[in-house]
Amino acid sequence: MLKENPLVSLISVLGTALSIAMILVIVLVFQINNSGYAPESLRSRMLYVDGINAKAENSQNNSSISAEVIKACFYSLKTPMAVTAMYKGWETRPVSLPSKRLFREYAISYTDHAFWEIFDFTFLYGKPFTQADFESAIPRVVITSEVAARLLGKVDAVGQTVIIDDSPYTVAGVVKPVSKAARTAYAEIWAPYSTNAVVMSRFPYCGGCGYLQAVMLAHSSGDFEQINDELNRQLEQYNAGQSGVVYRFPSGALTHLETVTGSNSWHKKPVSDYFLQTGLLLLFLLLVPALNLTGVIQSSVRKRRGEIGIRKSFGATSGILVRQILYENLLTTLIGGICGLVLALALLPVCKSFMLYDSTMQITFDMLFKPGLFAAATVFVLVLNLLSAGIPAVLISRQNIVDAINDSE
Repeated sequence: MLKENPLVSLISVLGTALSIAMILVIVLVFQINNSGYAPESLRSRMLYVDGINAKAENSQNNSSISAEVIKACFYSLKTPMAVTAMYKGWETRPVSLPSKRLFREYAISYTDHAFWEIFDFTFLYGKPFTQADFESAIPRVVITSEVAARLLGKVDAVGQTVIIDDSPYTVAGVVKPVSKAARTAYAEIWAPYSTNAVVMSRFPYCGGCGYLQAVMLAHSSGDFEQINDELNRQLEQYNAGQSGVVYRFPSGALTHLETVTGSNSWHKKPVSDYFLQTGLLLLFLLLVPALNLTGVIQSSVRKRRGEIGIRKSFGATSGILVRQILYENLLTTLIGGICGLVLALALLPVCKSFMLYDSTMQITFDMLFKPGLFAAATVFVLVLNLLSAGIPAVLISRQNIVDAINDSE
């Protein structure tokens, strides 16, 4: 049948492929932003607080969180499994060696010892800096293997000294490079924020405002509400000791899904709104080619009226005829679905520049290969098949035998 109607077959395959490709690109982008993969494998159990609101009598200020508030309100939490704080700012710093001055800059994240408990990095050499290192502000860092190779000409850089902003740091460990898709964990160099005087300082007019953001790891997602309640109680106690200013977390602690679907520290959006808008877009992408294919397939099926009439005269039921047409079209749809999957993977690098926040991020196999994604793609293929071929098949199969044999409407 594919050879007898090459134009119709080509339109059917291309229509299906484009529809599936567009749907998969949207799903893949959402998956990259939301699903868990190293070093952020536990995203489903993470809560984020990126900012704080300070309100005085005649003014208010929104900013990141000070080290003072992190210590008073976050490190004292009992419900989470682990709590970490970090300063990223997506800034780069010049890094060089004691023996030479280099001018290349690297992305640095200032964090604490608990950071390594929440995020699952792969250490190639050495180990992370410890709690004692952090509390004593000992200048030790963890670097990626790429940074080690570029700076020192070898990956095993443990014990070597690097210069960051004119300050010497000793390399404690070397890890595998991290994709920028892991937005919270990403950096090229990680250092204790206790060694950064600016991060440890507090704003003179707003002691709770600073440079840090917090990430909490729950034992399970069922603890999220309890963690939020405990955090609010801790903040109330902190506010009780303040004078003339009241601090609050406007959106509370956000889940990873909430951050992906548009919420931030100052404005919390319902997750349902995102899925409604995305669902309508996916439905549009599914229905438009389905309606077009329906007309093409109906025209193709009409040419087989004589065949259908003869088969009905020999006892073929409407169910048998419908199943035959659906099976035939399913083969075409599956071919289009496979083409669409390949096309989606080819389009994703092209679409990175406007669909992902950073077009330079590395996309790994772990981000893309999820069994659920392929199951969803299969469902879309089946739905598209039913929509495009089911209606014409039912209409033609119910036609009167004589009219069908005579090729009459």
